[in-house]
Amino acid sequence: MQVERMCLGPLEACCYLVYDGDKNAVVLDPGEEPGRVAGRLEELGLGLQAILLTHGHFDHVGGVNRLADRFAVPVYAGAGEEGLLAAPVSLFPGLRAADERPIGWERLLEEGERLTFGALEFEVLATPGHTPGGVCYRCGEALFTGDTLFAAGVGRTDLPGGDGAALERSLEKLAALEGGLTVYPGHGPATTLERERRGNPYLRG
Repeated sequence: MQVERMCLGPLEACCYLVYDGDKNAVVLDPGEEPGRVAGRLEELGLGLQAILLTHGHFDHVGGVNRLADRFAVPVYAGAGEEGLLAAPVSLFPGLRAADERPIGWERLLEEGERLTFGALEFEVLATPGHTPGGVCYRCGEALFTGDTLFAAGVGRTDLPGGDGAALERSLEKLAALEGGLTVYPGHGPATTLERERRGNPYLRG
């Protein structure tokens, strides 16, 4: 499995291209610049199979519709994100969502579901708190956490739909995961779950 990060848009949201040895690919959270994402897929000769969303905030979904239309692939998100996907507008003054049309989705995912694309298998972890239906995805030893968990930080809960108590429970779930997991967050650099368990005050609690 190969993972490539692209930082997109003014908030530099992390979009990930994940692909196997047969060039089957999945894109996670294409928030902006769909043309740039499409160009990279084509440059690498990848066959896009699906788009996975960790949550529905505008900076993570603004490029979804154009990318899904271009490659005719399904879009998956967590159950509970319907409201955000229906209206992915900017939450911050002075910033405009790249595409404010409702996000078309194939299916909303529940805890424990598994999605397979070629040699890639993604396990769905329901992690509400930053948003009502936020999810993380585990694929092998990779953990894609969106805005639930960052290097030395966690997602904010003061935006509409945020829930601090729910986020605490979600972080406890992530902290209990076994394996040498590499964490790929929705903003900022990659980290490891072990490093966050040792040094992130939100996980140590």
